[in-house]
Amino acid sequence: MGKKTNLGGIFLVLITTALILVIGFTRIDPSKAKTAYMVYLDGKKLGLIENKDELYTLIDDEQESIKSEYKVEKVYPPKGLEAIEYTTYNNNIKTAEQIYNTVAEKSPFTIKGYTITIKKEGEEPIYINILKKDDLEPALTEAISTFVKTENLEAYLHDNQVEIKDTGKTIKNLYFDEKITIKEAYLSVEEPIITNKSDLTKYLLFGTLEPYKDYVVKEGDTLADIAFKNELSNEELLIANPKLSSIDSLISPGQKLNIGLVNPLFTIVEEAEIIADVPISYETITETNSSIFASDSYIKQQGVNGVNRVTQQAIIKNGETTNMAVSGNKEITKAINHIIVKGTKPSNSFSNLPPAASSTDWGWPTISPYVITSKFGYRWGRLHRGIDISGTGRGSPIYSSTEGTVVKVNNNCPNEGYYGSPCGGQFGNYIEVEMANGLVIFYAHMQRTIKVSVGQQVSKGTLIGYMGNSGSSTGPHLHFEIRSDGSAVNPCKVAFVC
Repeated sequence: MGKKTNLGGIFLVLITTALILVIGFTRIDPSKAKTAYMVYLDGKKLGLIENKDELYTLIDDEQESIKSEYKVEKVYPPKGLEAIEYTTYNNNIKTAEQIYNTVAEKSPFTIKGYTITIKKEGEEPIYINILKKDDLEPALTEAISTFVKTENLEAYLHDNQVEIKDTGKTIKNLYFDEKITIKEAYLSVEEPIITNKSDLTKYLLFGTLEPYKDYVVKEGDTLADIAFKNELSNEELLIANPKLSSIDSLISPGQKLNIGLVNPLFTIVEEAEIIADVPISYETITETNSSIFASDSYIKQQGVNGVNRVTQQAIIKNGETTNMAVSGNKEITKAINHIIVKGTKPSNSFSNLPPAASSTDWGWPTISPYVITSKFGYRWGRLHRGIDISGTGRGSPIYSSTEGTVVKVNNNCPNEGYYGSPCGGQFGNYIEVEMANGLVIFYAHMQRTIKVSVGQQVSKGTLIGYMGNSGSSTGPHLHFEIRSDGSAVNPCKVAFVC
């Protein structure tokens, strides 16, 4: 017979367990529940408080220094602060002052303001915090007026541009390359906040509110020399010193000038029609005369530049022409050739050869009508080592300006480049011609159909290729550069009047 189960013992255990459960359970009294607020900072719990408004009031009341600095009437909690309502039976409630002290140690407070966003496609957005919304429009207008003449800007904005009779500019369209938006925001007082229009204008133009770098004018200085040796263009120096009316303005020793590098955070694009009188460089012609000695020469006819009145359809970005096409051309005065007569008569038994061509015997490298869209000099902190010649159109001929030997050719780049293209060292398809005196002439951004080869001798007027848009380029043009011992020299001082 199996062992009998003791039912009495089992019942005793069950009853005892039930009594233990009943005795050990504390009944919750719904009447004791209370409403409180759990405070979070950046997602982390700081504790419970009874009244969130008390905390916010304390934050505002304790920030007199912030109110004084920014001239605001109210200060707000940090960006990551939240107070969420809870129903709780927990009696561990902190005071608003305890929570405030923790918040003050961990995170900066905020004030109401606005955030400007400047977003260009393919680039990281730029954020600017400002105190007053009304500062944006006048600051932008003032910044734009450094690139677009105030009278032209006002005429465009008020739709009262004067019809061009002889020369001048008509703005067809004006817009930003970037998307510029503004929205109300709570601004951390530990982040830069621009509080006035003047500082906002400065920031839009220079990308910083750091103090300007000064230059003290010395005896013999000119504004053009000051700009160049401080790696600024003439235009950039004038932008940085708005009291100067032109690059020919009078300056005196001891005068201080701002030489901060202009670094605009925006790109104002002008689509414009420009009618301008463009000088046409005269040609230098060499004639020989066997009746005078080889060591002698004289000017038979003084050269005079001509003038073409050229109508241009231009795209101008921050004052710099990036694309230009000629839509009209009228000759105002014809260029007169400069004629030099050189002797060929031997002066002694060792001199029986005709003289070499003069190193100053230059020819213009393109056909007319042309426009110089960018001269030699600094722009945006980088030296533009030559001149950009545009206007004659894609595929128009390029001629050698001098006699010389072709020493380098690159025709490996696509005909169509883009801004920033590294092809050909950013110069695209190019040719280098070395003159007898050691000067090297550099022709860049050409089409691939190069008409000369390395080692070939060329003369002034030899067809060497065609105008293109290769390499880092925003439109068809010729980059023309002169190098002496590897250093670039200004073509408008060495070769041409431009």
